[in-house]
Amino acid sequence: RLHDGRYERRKDGGRKCTIQRPMTLSAAKRLAPVLILVSFGLDQLSKTWAHSFVGSGNVIAVFPGFNLVAITNSGVAFGLAGEAAPVILIAIGVLLSGLLGIWLIRTRSPIHALGLSLAIGGALGNVADRLMFGAVRDFIDLYWDTLHWPSFNLADVAIVVGLGLLVLVGEEQPENRPDMN
Repeated sequence: RLHDGRYERRKDGGRKCTIQRPMTLSAAKRLAPVLILVSFGLDQLSKTWAHSFVGSGNVIAVFPGFNLVAITNSGVAFGLAGEAAPVILIAIGVLLSGLLGIWLIRTRSPIHALGLSLAIGGALGNVADRLMFGAVRDFIDLYWDTLHWPSFNLADVAIVVGLGLLVLVGEEQPENRPDMN
């Protein structure tokens, strides 16, 4: 066993191959605040850059199927609830982030901890936009021919990836422990 917790195995020809142990629950929970801040920070930086680079109402074709745009979305996913008061959507975003935070504290799964951290960081990124601008700034426009997916941002990506991890893992799996037999 190596000093950093990895195991070393010798293979044919004397080569060394190390096997990384799965992330522990305590490591995932220590990483959680960092992941929340990184996903929040990258979201805010990317939105600010894209909106200043593209300019309001403009479109920059990056390559076929991908444009940069500078739009705001006063609704939620796919523009739903666009007529809702921003204060209501802010309250819902804060409440959902808090509930995800409680789940994060209580989880026994390292993968759930990472997924919840991404989702919280993304949700808070969109809440910050609503507080500062009254709407969420979107800048990624994916399309095929004339069919455009609704524009989105990195906060949305963090939320989808984070919640996707929860779905992929399924019911909460406790941290793996080596067999003591």
